[in-house]
Amino acid sequence: MDNIKLIIPKKSEYISTIRLTTSSLSNIDGFDIDEIEDLKVIVSEVCIFFINNVVSNEKPLEIDYLIENDIFKIEVTDLNDGEFIVNNGINNEMCVLIIKSLSDKYKIDIENKKISFEKKFINIE
Repeated sequence: MDNIKLIIPKKSEYISTIRLTTSSLSNIDGFDIDEIEDLKVIVSEVCIFFINNVVSNEKPLEIDYLIENDIFKIEVTDLNDGEFIVNNGINNEMCVLIIKSLSDKYKIDIENKKISFEKKFINIE
């Protein structure tokens, strides 16, 4: 089991860095290009969700990657103490829909400002 932690400023400018890290790590785990793209889309949506919905931006986002056998898990945590706002109804619903449709398993913990999801690697030879 490998565990990689990325702590990055909570700014939209760093989304491409998060996507690149996710792509690189999922490639190591053997995912194909479509699955890698799914993971990049999900992690981007989760980060944008926190950028748009937690008032405070002083503290960073923490992204934990866990590579365990045939499962790739990602957990994004907003480390800010700021208040969670829900004024982007349609955008928030779209984010949740994307997470649901592209991940194999997910958990949204608004109280602790954490969203985790996983994708299972299926080797078809």
